[in-house]
Amino acid sequence: MKPAEVRKRARARAAELERLAHDPRYLRVIGRLVREGLLVANHEVPAFDGPFRLDEALFAGSVEPRVLELLPALILKQPSLLVHPLDVPADLLEVLKDLRSQRRPRPFRGIPGEDMERWLPRTGRKGKLPSRLKSFRFTAEDQRLLRSLADELELSETEVIRRGLRALI
Repeated sequence: MKPAEVRKRARARAAELERLAHDPRYLRVIGRLVREGLLVANHEVPAFDGPFRLDEALFAGSVEPRVLELLPALILKQPSLLVHPLDVPADLLEVLKDLRSQRRPRPFRGIPGEDMERWLPRTGRKGKLPSRLKSFRFTAEDQRLLRSLADELELSETEVIRRGLRALI
C-alpha cells in the first residue's frame, strides 16, 4: 500500500471518529464518566448527570476503547451509572463471570483482560475489589459459636471468620 493511500485512509477514519464523537450516545457516556472523574476527555464534553444505557456504552466504546476497558468494572462496582438492560451480551457476560471469580478475563471486543481488570480497584469504593461469595455448611454448634463470638466482639459473622482466618496465619 502506498503512503498516499495510507494517509487517505487515516484521514477518512479520523473524519469518521470526529463525526461519531458528536453523537448524543457518545456524549452522554463520556460526559458521565468525565463527571465521575473516571476518564479525561481532550475535547469539550457536556456533563451528564443521569445513568446511561448499556448499548450507549458499547457504542461509545467503539469510538473510545477506554469505555470498553471500564465497562465491566462499572457493571460490577458502580451499577447505578447504568440503566440495567435485561440482556447483557454473551461476551460481556463471560468477562463479568471471570472478574467475579477473580480470574483474568478473556479479551472483550479487542480489549485485553488485564486492561479491564485494572479498573476494578479504581471504581466504586476505591481500592476495594468485589467480594467473592462462598458458602459453608456449619453444624448447629458451629453456628451458635459464630453468633456468640460475633455478639461478644460486636462484629459481623463474616468479620469474625475473616479475623479467625488471619489469626491462623
